[in-house]
Amino acid sequence: MNLQPDIVHLLGQVVIFIFVWVGLSRMAFAPTSDVLDQRRKRTVAAEEEASAMVTSAEADRETYEITVHQRRAQMSEETATARNQAQEESAKVLAEARESANQALAAQRDAVAKQVDSAREALAKSADDIAKQMLGRVTGGTA
Repeated sequence: MNLQPDIVHLLGQVVIFIFVWVGLSRMAFAPTSDVLDQRRKRTVAAEEEASAMVTSAEADRETYEITVHQRRAQMSEETATARNQAQEESAKVLAEARESANQALAAQRDAVAKQVDSAREALAKSADDIAKQMLGRVTGGTA
């Protein structure tokens, strides 16, 4: 048994190792490295695109919420305006109805007062006639 290294065999193995390394580098390591680099670039690009899409979606959501808030405020304002107009119109119609009813009531009161006055006059004349007739019957003659 020879424990001394054989230089020729050792140099042969180093040369074979270098050839195998160079061959594998060109045929396997470099293409694999290129594929991994491309994959990394696509992954990073996809992540950046996804991040941009999320940012855009958040901005769109904020815009939507602002628009919805503004529209709700506008609708609330329009509703309040319509309610106020309806209340004003209702108050106006009620005032007109009250005025009309007051005028009709005043006219009815005047008519009733005139009827009462004419009834009093008629009763006064009738009372005078009845008093004369009673006086004539009591005194026994015609007055």
